[in-house]
Amino acid sequence: MSHLLSEISIKNYKSIINESFELSAFTPFVGYNNAGKSNMLEAIKWLLRKSALAETAFYNKTEAVEMEGKISGISETILEQLPENQRTSIQPFLFTDSLYIKRVQAQPGIPAGQIRLLVKDPSNVGSPNEWHANPTGLDQALQALFPDPIQIGAMENSEEDVSKSKNTTTIGKLLSEIIGPIQASYSTQVQTALNGIKELLDVDGTSRATELNDFDIAVSEKVESFFPGVNIKVHVPTPELKEVFSKGTIKVFENLNPDGRDVSALGHGAQRSIQMALVRHLADIKRESGEQASNTILLIDEPELYLHPQAIEVLRDALKTLSTQGYQVIFSTHSPFMITSKDVENTLLIRKNVTQGTHKRNSLKTAIATVASAHPSQLAIVFSLSNSSNILFSERVILAEGKTENRLLPKIIQKVTGKTLGLLKTALVPMDGSGSTRKTIEVLSAMAIPTKAIVDLDYALKEGESQGFLSTGDTDVAAIKAHLATIAPTYSINLNNGWPTKSGSDLTAAQAFALLAQEATIQGNLASLKTKMQTAGVYIWTKGTIESHLGGIPKNEMGWANFNARLESEELKVILPNDHSEIVDLVAWITA
Repeated sequence: MSHLLSEISIKNYKSIINESFELSAFTPFVGYNNAGKSNMLEAIKWLLRKSALAETAFYNKTEAVEMEGKISGISETILEQLPENQRTSIQPFLFTDSLYIKRVQAQPGIPAGQIRLLVKDPSNVGSPNEWHANPTGLDQALQALFPDPIQIGAMENSEEDVSKSKNTTTIGKLLSEIIGPIQASYSTQVQTALNGIKELLDVDGTSRATELNDFDIAVSEKVESFFPGVNIKVHVPTPELKEVFSKGTIKVFENLNPDGRDVSALGHGAQRSIQMALVRHLADIKRESGEQASNTILLIDEPELYLHPQAIEVLRDALKTLSTQGYQVIFSTHSPFMITSKDVENTLLIRKNVTQGTHKRNSLKTAIATVASAHPSQLAIVFSLSNSSNILFSERVILAEGKTENRLLPKIIQKVTGKTLGLLKTALVPMDGSGSTRKTIEVLSAMAIPTKAIVDLDYALKEGESQGFLSTGDTDVAAIKAHLATIAPTYSINLNNGWPTKSGSDLTAAQAFALLAQEATIQGNLASLKTKMQTAGVYIWTKGTIESHLGGIPKNEMGWANFNARLESEELKVILPNDHSEIVDLVAWITA
């Protein structure tokens, strides 16, 4: 990618009151229906290509629509490829390799000619002359840097995009890619054929068709009676090679219909598949291209629409290729198949409410930067989150370390609430060890995603204070630790820094904590500890682990399968006579 639109600020446009969005070469927008994702795509197009906005485009009819954009990566190589007049129009306004532009429509219904395009002057930043209005050649320079964006809507009929050759359609872009080689290889042959047509149909053709001459004579005689001295001739202009391609379209051939059909005869699913196949082919063509001055912005609403999961992954790969070969790909999606682990950090979570209108939550990349000073080692966080892209499609996240939680909690929650995690807009994210719980919560909080965690008792006792969930010197932790020291010899529990260890013991640490949790002396301390941790957003298994609360089930595939099978046919009260209330309370806390 040579250059791209890296930032856009939008004011007063449709549902967007005032918000800024950072953009990458491949930027997914994720949000629920009616969040304003389509409005963002339309805004990007308007910034680069002005058009007169109607009243419906103004959030507040009494204020201007105003958008600012930052174009990054305008290198010397890019500048050298621009025509001299375009190069000189933008060079004075470059901030090293970036150009800041602004487009403003003061009120609804004014002609497009009154829409202002401004550019920021690096020598006057912060002054009243910071922005220069309509510099000569700026619009032309923008068109050279960003040819007409391709915008593909979600619910619109795909027929237009794949059957009408315009410079804004996919088929038009493809034909423009192949016309050059055809002209180079067949220009003489094609021109000879076109010249023959010209001689046959042109008004001055040397071998003009007899029928045309007869028509000229017959009609001219009639014209003569109205306007003496005037005669007419039919003129059928011969198209240039490029005009021939402007009629290019798609025909569909099937085994049951070898004669071919127009795309319009197909259903939306087939049309969308063909449309995305053309996008994929465009990506393949672009694989062979080198660096260029132009960068086409591809704006797509729900590219996965009507496609099956395997096709979605193929499409995603094609769009990723385009994003490295002269295209900046920006799209909205409802599918986690469109977002790989490498794309999560650049994904924008789009939301809308009455106060803010359409707005974004922090991206993962921004969130990590926010907490980096406190936690310099972020690789574990990125790994654990990026492998759980379902967090992007949820309104809340539950972090769980154990395999049993991740295997059984979805079914338990559905049993209690009657709803799946998806319907509850909740993501259950497996943690790669409880040690990153605190940091993960902080990152997700920076993304404005409500997050809670479920941990074993040992985490609360050993890490609760150091991780900031409990106050230093917590009295309940101290009481439990002191009691453990008194019972350790009885149960042959070996201790390390006052806590159970497997080293030199017949008991695992988990077994030792389970024994500790059964002690009547500390039940009040455990209840108090549980309340404090829940207040901090962390639920602890006061019996040690989830397995103890589920009747001591085995921590293996057979144990999980048997428990899930019982959930299908038995009531939870029957399965868990002693811990039914505990589990119901947990589910209520998770979904609150």
